[in-house]
Amino acid sequence: MPKFIVSLQSNADYEAAKRDIEKQGGSIVDDSMKILGMITVQMSDQSASSLKSLNSGIISVEPDQEVTIQVA
Repeated sequence: MPKFIVSLQSNADYEAAKRDIEKQGGSIVDDSMKILGMITVQMSDQSASSLKSLNSGIISVEPDQEVTIQVA
């Protein structure tokens, strides 16, 4: 199952977001970025795409992938 980064609004209910993720069949992979309002989850693509509509405190759901930068 793919991993996603879920970004929450600053006033979002963190525990409610976690419950919604788990209700959709997802699991919390890493919540060490909780202070920044982000949770890494593992869930199906279909569940991830519907997650934002279930919880108004969720800003975005993006694939967890490696990011690189190129120096000019």
